[in-house]
Amino acid sequence: MNVLEYLKLIWRNRKSRIGLIIVIFYLILAFIFPFFIPPPIVTSINQNKIFLPPQLNFYYILGTGPLGESILANIVYGAGFIIELSLLAGLFTTLIGILVGIIAGYIGGIVDNILMTINDIVMTLPTLVVYMILATLIRTSNPIILALLLSSMSWTGLARSVRSQVLLLKSMQYIEISRILGLSKWHIIFREIIPNLGSYIAVHFIFNVEGALYASVGLYFLGILPADPNNWGYMINQALNMGAIFGGEGVWYLVFPSLAVIGLMFGLILLSYGIDEITNPRLRA
Repeated sequence: MNVLEYLKLIWRNRKSRIGLIIVIFYLILAFIFPFFIPPPIVTSINQNKIFLPPQLNFYYILGTGPLGESILANIVYGAGFIIELSLLAGLFTTLIGILVGIIAGYIGGIVDNILMTINDIVMTLPTLVVYMILATLIRTSNPIILALLLSSMSWTGLARSVRSQVLLLKSMQYIEISRILGLSKWHIIFREIIPNLGSYIAVHFIFNVEGALYASVGLYFLGILPADPNNWGYMINQALNMGAIFGGEGVWYLVFPSLAVIGLMFGLILLSYGIDEITNPRLRA
């Protein structure tokens, strides 16, 4: 099945179609809107513009923040970093999980025992605490380094799942025939095993992106990573510190970044559930 046919299946499924539309909207928000919306730069604080409710003016349609800046501009200019970091972390997590799972499942023996022992040790560690310690030590805003940080603890579940799938595939007749024909291990892994794990990997990649999104917003919310006034987690943190949870004047500064996170998560969840329904015979309608 080529990519176009796979996209048609995604579009036919209601859940994946809605999820795909939401994700595409966020991509447009992150990478196209900045060409049309000025950045939220404040040269001087105007007390009359602080914490305004949503306005008819498009630039201030979501209201203003604690410096009188546009909340819409904050969300738009914060979206790119959030999405880039989440995608990179999801990619790194998926690649590590696939690599460990395939090596452990296909080679087996002492290699399998060593890798699964490491896997189980990492799995038992408190993920959030480790992230907080590493983020405190590193203190960087580089998305690649942060993505590696977020993927350092998240690959274990996928690795064990992929290992189980590989052990199942190894017993299939076509794999035995490939071995009898003298095909190399690399040929069997990349041409016979991985293609059969494609849909399974795709679903887990989206789940890993969701987890990275939660973790990155959470670390900024906790104030562990360097302050970024456009980051959605940082905005939520500032709004709560200003009493927005009690209905103060900064309530819109809390509501809209929270909705931005929820909306992106909702789109990713629908997309993953839809793909799962398409590729899983037990769920396929």
